[in-house]
Amino acid sequence: MTTGKRISAFNEELCDLCGQCFHLCPVLQLPLEESKKEIERLIKRKESKYVLSKCNTCFSCNLYCPQNANPYQLILERWNDKYKKRGAPPLYKFVCPTEVPNIWQLLNIFLSNQERKWIFDWMSYTPNPEDTILIIGNYTHLFPFILGGSKLLDFFKPIDLIDQWEGGAYLYQGGYLDVVQKIAEKCKTDFDKWDVKNIAHTVDAVQYIFSEVHRKEMGVNHNRDFINFNDWMLNSLKSGELPITNKLNFSVTIHDNCYSKALSGKYWDPPRKILEMCGCEIKEMKHIKKDSLCCGFGAGASWVRNSSIPFDLISEGCKKFKEAEETGAKALVSYCSGCLYLLWATRELIGSKIDLYHIIEIVRMAMGEQLQYPEQHIKRAWDIIAIITYQLIISILQNNFFIKRISYDKNKSTFKPKHHLLLKLIRTLFRSEIIRKIFRKLFLLQMTILKTR
Repeated sequence: MTTGKRISAFNEELCDLCGQCFHLCPVLQLPLEESKKEIERLIKRKESKYVLSKCNTCFSCNLYCPQNANPYQLILERWNDKYKKRGAPPLYKFVCPTEVPNIWQLLNIFLSNQERKWIFDWMSYTPNPEDTILIIGNYTHLFPFILGGSKLLDFFKPIDLIDQWEGGAYLYQGGYLDVVQKIAEKCKTDFDKWDVKNIAHTVDAVQYIFSEVHRKEMGVNHNRDFINFNDWMLNSLKSGELPITNKLNFSVTIHDNCYSKALSGKYWDPPRKILEMCGCEIKEMKHIKKDSLCCGFGAGASWVRNSSIPFDLISEGCKKFKEAEETGAKALVSYCSGCLYLLWATRELIGSKIDLYHIIEIVRMAMGEQLQYPEQHIKRAWDIIAIITYQLIISILQNNFFIKRISYDKNKSTFKPKHHLLLKLIRTLFRSEIIRKIFRKLFLLQMTILKTR
């Protein structure tokens, strides 16, 4: 395996301590003088008062920096320093495919037979050099029905490798930079073995990680053509290769995910053009594009207590739904599957009535394909809520940990879960609407209590 050299993307020489990054941040909103002190503390490796415990890792600070010093990457470096000392919180094991159990392994208990078949086929396929592959990715894997059975897959060879960790995209957001470098090297080994030229991914974040972060920050150059899936869908809609037979006629508002802010917002326009071509009327939220609020996932990166992580995530997600509902739009649309699973969990926990779609589902409906909406999503949301609840319970007696293995043990992988009787009991209880209502009230009460501390 070729070993790259990790390079810090924060440019200290360009930073003039103006403080704009954390002053304009839609989450921190620090007074300018305090912001100046905070950036200086981070540079000098002094104790952070605000950023490392409150940042939602949303990239905005890079766009606010007038000197292009990349303060976001400075935050990641300091989180990486913390990880080396304290490890990761035990609840993080559920998003680590090399830990047992993890969300993908546990979810297999609840997958339908059709979903299992799709996932098995995607995980079993070995690419040929002439293939244009579509990497399904860890979080689209949680909702295989988003793509499974669609004509969109006729143009690609889908492959699903959970231990590519979305190229390390979600670990990168948490500052696990040394681990991401190892993942970059593993991805290069996979790509070189396949010898494919064209690689598409269902998430902008992963296309960015493969093409930019691995090369510029991890010292790993893949020498592949990485296809942006939204760009591909947009171009195919324009050319008629993807025919629109069912113009949609409803209003939507758009969730701009954190990674959409990379590359100065290169990823913002294609989803909007796609939605317009599909017949949707766009009603923008208060915070969009460079000011967009996180779905909540990023709140876990700045964890202080393991037990508060789920409540921190949902608390931030509530802000997104509040803004979405205020637009009066019929639906909230995400073009990131990582955001989608958390947004659906949030929607169910707070009882929001706004519809929630992945942009791929919008395109499929415009193509005339039938979806089992919202039944599949509601079921999957409660599958995931059950898994998170279960993982939180078992993590209480666990210690912080370090991610030591990048490749998973196939004997303990997705298709070999243990019995997990407590998880099955929790999921069985969640089938009752009365239990769901009680759980919602208790969850939101605990979230309120934690916010007031």
